[in-house]
Amino acid sequence: MVAPRRLYVHVGLQKTGTSYLQAAMLASRQALTEQGVDLVPATKRASFELMLQVRDRYHEGRDPETVLQALERFEQALLDAPGPAALLSQESLAAARRPQIERLLAACGDREVHVVLTARDLGRQVPSSWQQEVKAGRTVSYADYLEALQASQREGRGTHPWIHLDPPAVLARWARHVPPERIHVVTVPPRGSSPTLLLERFCSVLGLDPASITPEEDPANTSIGRVQAEVLRRVNLELPDDVRRRQVYGDVGKRWFAARILSAQQGPPIRLPATLRPWAESVTDQQIATLADAGYHVVGDLDDLRCAPDAFEETDSTPDGDAVSVAAVTALAAIVTEQGRRPADQPTSFAEPDPRAPASRWAFWRR
Repeated sequence: MVAPRRLYVHVGLQKTGTSYLQAAMLASRQALTEQGVDLVPATKRASFELMLQVRDRYHEGRDPETVLQALERFEQALLDAPGPAALLSQESLAAARRPQIERLLAACGDREVHVVLTARDLGRQVPSSWQQEVKAGRTVSYADYLEALQASQREGRGTHPWIHLDPPAVLARWARHVPPERIHVVTVPPRGSSPTLLLERFCSVLGLDPASITPEEDPANTSIGRVQAEVLRRVNLELPDDVRRRQVYGDVGKRWFAARILSAQQGPPIRLPATLRPWAESVTDQQIATLADAGYHVVGDLDDLRCAPDAFEETDSTPDGDAVSVAAVTALAAIVTEQGRRPADQPTSFAEPDPRAPASRWAFWRR
């Protein structure tokens, strides 16, 4: 009998090393091909567009029209891929609902689908998830985010933002169509582990030699501290809608202002309030028990999902106005310095403000 061709669908979760793994796979296309694994789609952008169409998230005017044919291109690319296995990695597929999962699986043809989920402890993932919200242009405060998160978990809604932090609920949706032996849970190692251990665990699922994969030698740390995240959130409050469009904000707000300007300040990290320790530990116990009982293939150790003691802060670190002001002025100085040092052959246009634009609300520092 001819072995069925496999498709590994890495569905996230968000903030579980997905960008690191995707970068390693993209940088090692040749090694993957030699070992019989094709990247489908072949680029990160194409995978993102596929997710947008599968999850009904296309917005006319905000997203390129190429999204509308992403599923057809994916189906054809799978047919054309020569290897015995293929990999699709897109972390926002974790939130796909049943009809959306069925839509994606229908495009997979006769492939034997395997689902791969990377999971991380709540102590690290929750603060990272709020930071990601702000870096996506949203304006929710940390306190409101934590409150909404707990409410979503308690009520079992399985909606944003909790769905991205609930491995059992995500996998239960996929398990309606994929048997448990083809569902793989890869745990993110705790702090202090070998820097390549997550990659090694991921490669073991795909049957890849981790020594042949090229991770980033010095991956850029684009995380921002608690104060810097608050600066970004308040800046987002002042932005007009056209700048907060996905295609614009991704370059200007996320990859330039947040990742280059604010991350350079290296402020104290975002942590969970100590008051949430009982909640986090109780939820973790429930998730570990559910995953263990489901019969999934676990790579790593489910105890990796337990929060480390230093994940919690005993004192409230909500930034005050002075701290936000200092970080904002530092960011402005960095922007002016960067622009002032631009080569003469790369002039910057400093246009006069549009007199028709509404005046700034000047409530920036008080929010």
